[in-house]
Amino acid sequence: MRIVVTGGAGFIGSHVAEAYLARGHEVVVLDSLVHGKRENVPEGAEFHHLDIRDPEAADLLRDGGFDILNHHAAQMDVRVSVHDPRFDASVNVDGLLNLLEAARIGGVKRVLYVSSGGVV
Repeated sequence: MRIVVTGGAGFIGSHVAEAYLARGHEVVVLDSLVHGKRENVPEGAEFHHLDIRDPEAADLLRDGGFDILNHHAAQMDVRVSVHDPRFDASVNVDGLLNLLEAARIGGVKRVLYVSSGGVV
């Protein structure tokens, strides 16, 4: 399968990407590197330095022929969400909607949405 992992340069996302690769799947990592680190992206994964709100991220989802979108990218810093709730919503809501619409158009078969108490 062809799988895109958003937030795939973060701690959890990079391990998820690594697990998919170990099972023989084709993995594309999309990460803005705001919190993630490029060196966390597992060898063998294709990497795109993009924000989930970017039109290019939507293009990648729409045109990439993906079977699965595994979504880990988020603005998760509670201090940021309190200080700038519009920015928080921009990333966590608008970014997600950007990906979901592109995934729908692109025929992505399955979406896995991962969340924590910090982004709920």
